[in-house]
Amino acid sequence: MPDAPRIAVIGAGWAARIAHLPAYTANSVTPVAIADLNTAVADVEAKKHHIPAVYADWREMIAKEKPDAVSVCVPNVYHRELVLGALAAGAHVLCEKPIATSIAEAKEMFAAANAAGKHLMAAQNWRWNENSRAIRRIVDSGDMGDVYYGEATALRRLGIPTWGLFHYKQHSHGGAMLDVGVHMLDLAIYLMDNPRPVRVSAQMATKFGQRPEIAKQLRNAWDPTKFDVEDFAVALVHFENGASLLLRTSWATHIEAEQFSVRLCGTEAGATTIPPVVYRNHAGIPVDEKLRVPPADWTASYTREIAHWLRVVRGEEQPMVKAEETLNVQRIIDAAYRSAAEGRDAAVEA
Repeated sequence: MPDAPRIAVIGAGWAARIAHLPAYTANSVTPVAIADLNTAVADVEAKKHHIPAVYADWREMIAKEKPDAVSVCVPNVYHRELVLGALAAGAHVLCEKPIATSIAEAKEMFAAANAAGKHLMAAQNWRWNENSRAIRRIVDSGDMGDVYYGEATALRRLGIPTWGLFHYKQHSHGGAMLDVGVHMLDLAIYLMDNPRPVRVSAQMATKFGQRPEIAKQLRNAWDPTKFDVEDFAVALVHFENGASLLLRTSWATHIEAEQFSVRLCGTEAGATTIPPVVYRNHAGIPVDEKLRVPPADWTASYTREIAHWLRVVRGEEQPMVKAEETLNVQRIIDAAYRSAAEGRDAAVEA
């Protein structure tokens, strides 16, 4: 494998523009090609990042360019086909979250990666946030004791996406849960050491997206008559080890400000990722330990994520986002949607 692996990118939307392409550039790697049905959009990104080739057909791109690895940056419903195609062509795959729209799809994709001898990793960027990394070090030290409860929060005040196809089930499969909730769910699963989920109780609702005045307030970025995904979800997850996790996510909520964080409660200490604080007793006195970490920086976290991914592609590291972690995230999401649809607790599929 050469020092500069051949990278191809499928999709020229937000994830590619804001995350993958700038991060490859920051790591001194220029993708060999980018594919998007809208070649005009892809052309803009190609010129910005000095990418030599633009394709309308991702299959043609992979066949001609023979990349070592592919970034998949398209709406959720299309992940499976692209991931399986790239793996079959002999490429490693970094796929935007959520990796699939069902646990059956996710299992199929990881099985294909194993059969091909290639790596498949979900692009769960929040793991590379400085706060997340600091709290993970605290967990790894054992100072928190038995972590028996967590809260994963991804609440926006008025943050329904004003771009893309997030609003329509036929393209995205789900709404706030799959867009922002999956970020904090994955981070919580990672910080809690990936306990096995067994049961989920969830409720979901659409409270804002179908209202014309809200769409107008957000530049009429979607058709409220066709908005058919949840903009609010809450789920209580029970784990086999007795721990539990409360997941709260929304695109729009009447709150004071956006909230993205994970809270952990352990027998010896608790912690939050935003702000990065550890809570414990010291000599019988409650103490708040404020961690001094660099300010949260999306750009830096994407750069670290892609740097890690390039080392994975070169064979220097194993994926930090492990298959079984991603599968457990998908299991929880599947059970949450079933629970909300059926109005009762849902068992988590094996």
